[in-house]
Formats: sequence, structure tokens, C-alpha cells
Amino acid sequence: MQASNSKQNKALNLRLVLSHIATLSPISRAEIAKITGLTKQTITNMVDELLAAELVAELGIKKEGAVGKPSKMLALSAKGTYSLGFRVFSGHCQVALYNLTNNKLGEMQIERTTPLEQGLQHAAKSLLNEHKVGNEALLGAGLSFVDQFDQNYASHQARQEFAQLLADKLSLPTVLETTAAACAACHMLHGEAKGLNSFVYIHLGLQIDAAVVHSRRIMLGHNQLTGALGEIFVTPETSGKDAELGRLNDFASLDALRQQSRQPNMDLAAMSSLLDEQPQLVERWLELAAEPMRIAIHMLESVLNSQTIIFGGDITPELLDLLIARLRPLIPSIAQYGERDVPRMIKTPNVQDIAISGVATLPLHSALDMTQPYAAYLPQMSELSTKQALLFVGPQ
Repeated sequence: MQASNSKQNKALNLRLVLSHIATLSPISRAEIAKITGLTKQTITNMVDELLAAELVAELGIKKEGAVGKPSKMLALSAKGTYSLGFRVFSGHCQVALYNLTNNKLGEMQIERTTPLEQGLQHAAKSLLNEHKVGNEALLGAGLSFVDQFDQNYASHQARQEFAQLLADKLSLPTVLETTAAACAACHMLHGEAKGLNSFVYIHLGLQIDAAVVHSRRIMLGHNQLTGALGEIFVTPETSGKDAELGRLNDFASLDALRQQSRQPNMDLAAMSSLLDEQPQLVERWLELAAEPMRIAIHMLESVLNSQTIIFGGDITPELLDLLIARLRPLIPSIAQYGERDVPRMIKTPNVQDIAISGVATLPLHSALDMTQPYAAYLPQMSELSTKQALLFVGPQ
């Protein structure tokens, strides 16, 4: 994307410069100027602002060819800027503190409280105090609700209202998204999709969610709702319980696994032990899940033909490995045609951390989005810090 040298577009250009540093690092000022079309002096001024706000850091010196001055290389700063991640489960909450390069400083699990925002605020304060991080060092907070049937926040409007309430309570820009979208953002900024143009991320949780990325943008549906992959029909048979066709969630979700255990209230932590304690039950789940998931993958490849499909989830690495092994060979599709530079299917390497690290990535991803469809909920009763204002507030 080419930038503009006009003063009115300074905020947009600043995000563009930071975006190139985030995805192409280590990168020099001269390389950024060449890519964006901005003058070298403009790039220097913007980089100076980003350095002062501790959003980027200089890594060292790189010799630019045999002649000419050497260049200082730039990357996201590993110190001085942090973000919070909140995942809300039906009975507890996961809270974590990450730096800008997606390294986790600390994490805690708390019981879900009423009111919810007070419990999250207290947990965040404890983490910040433990790691000696001040509020002025925070870029923002990411928020995701794990259960789509959450009794208190079942509707998207209720979740949006809570995101604004949390932003006001924490005095932080707060970004609300599905876990799948958050993980896709994390993969684009820090993981396997850093160099990809298009991919689908599938999240195996209590429900199966997906995020479709095209031209390095997470595709959003009407009212920013999309990605309910588990709701697609994968079998022609109807259920004796509700006469509905068989959905992917009925076979391949973790909720389907716990239903087979006849313990419908089993939490994810307890489910992780099933492979050792009830291997025959897991085997039955794998047997039922494999073909519906193969059908879902074939549908995604046939309709989207993305560069790859990335698997992650609230699942143990061992169980995910077993499921992926059952999916092969994949059903032939148009994804096989032409040259491939990445496999048709990839397992995320950090399965057990991908969800919370993805949610903590949301503030940075939101700040770097040029058109801001993921606009953060900004605190209404307090001012933003200097670093937050650089990225979340455009020119007045």
C-alpha cells in the first residue's frame, strides 16, 4: 500500500510504517521509504515517534551493499509496550499479559465473578503489579467470549456493550473478537501466516470456529459476525432429537467429545486427560469426527482455495495430532492444482497458548488495520496515553 505525504494522512501513515516494521522486520528506514513511497525524512520523523513511544526498537546495523552508509534495522519493541488478553469462559476467565512481540510475561485464571468487569479489572491489576508494568505502558486489551451460548452475553450486542464497559473500567482501548479471528491475527503478525496472503484458521473448541483471511484481511460478515464453521451441515441424516441435519459441531467439536463422555459439564481442563483415562472414548470421537471434518476442509478449499488451512484450538497437542492424522488423505480438491509453497494443512505449533496469545494480539492488529474495521472500543471517561493516541486516534 502506498502512503501519502500530506499532513492530513499522518496518522494513517504512522500505522502503515508500524505495520511494515511488524511484518517485515528486521527492516531499515530506507526500505520502508521505498515500499511506502514516503520521503526518507518523513520516515525518519515517524520512526523517531515510534521509538520514543517504545513501539519499535533498533536491532543493530546492516550493511546496505558494498557502498553507502550502513542502516539501523527496526523491529517491534520487546520492552516498554504490553497488552492484556481476556478469555471469558462459562465459569472462569483466563487473563494474560504479553509484550508487543507476543511473548507472555504472566497469566492467571480466576473464577468468573458478578459483575464480570470487576473481576477482570482486579486480575489485570494483579498481573501488572506482579510484573511492574504501569498503565501508561499498555497498548490495549483483547477480549473474547469462549462459549457462544454464554447465558449473560449470548447476543453480539451484549458483548459489544460489555467491551465498552471494560474499556471504561480499565481506561484502555479494548478489542472484541472471536477466538478464531484473534488467532488468525496472531498468525499474521507473529506466526506461520506472516508471509501468507490468504489462509483459513480453524479453531477446535467447544464449538468449531473459523477465520477467513484474504489479502491479509480477516473477512467480516454482516454485523461483523462470521466464522461459525461448526454450523455447516456435513451429513444428510437427521437427528432424532431435533430433526436437524448433522452439523460439524455435532461430530468434531470438543462439546461432541464431552457429550460422548456423558459429562456435559466437563471443562476443558478435565477433557485434556481423556486420552489417558478413557482412550476408547477418544477413539470413538476421532472415528466420528474425521469424515465430517474432511468434508468441511474440502468445502473450504473448493470455495476459497486459500494458500493453506491452519489448525489450532482449546485442545492438547497430542489430541490434535491424532485428529489431523485421521484427516489424511484429504479429499481431492482444487487446492491440489498448481504449484504450492506451503502445505494444504498446517498445525499451529503453540496449540496450548495460541488462543490467549491471539486475544492479546488484538490491540496491535486493530491499531495496524488501515481502514479500522476492528475499531477498538475507546474509554469514554479518560484520555488515552501517548502511545495509544498515536495509533487509535486519527487527525482531528
